[in-house]
Amino acid sequence: MTDTLRAGILEAAAEQGDQGVAMGAIVDAMVLRGHRAERVEAALWELLGQRRLTPSGFICRTLRRRSSDGAASLGRVYELLLIPWSPAQDQQLDLGLVGQ
Repeated sequence: MTDTLRAGILEAAAEQGDQGVAMGAIVDAMVLRGHRAERVEAALWELLGQRRLTPSGFICRTLRRRSSDGAASLGRVYELLLIPWSPAQDQQLDLGLVGQ
């Protein structure tokens, strides 16, 4: 991951404060700056793994679809909201699942 990409991602996450910014919004902003979407996505997960970013919530979008036979169905899509690393928010990731 380039320093420019890392700085841009962290800056985008910091701009929204405690509210957080959607992962997709970060990817879109970095693509407009000339980065490849796949590279930005990988960098986001790397920063999460390094605990430089912290999930602060999520967005749920409801999608309506029609199948080929015309039947309607609903589906949900979830997207994380991210903020710069926060010890308080980070504790939510420690689920105590080791050894279970």
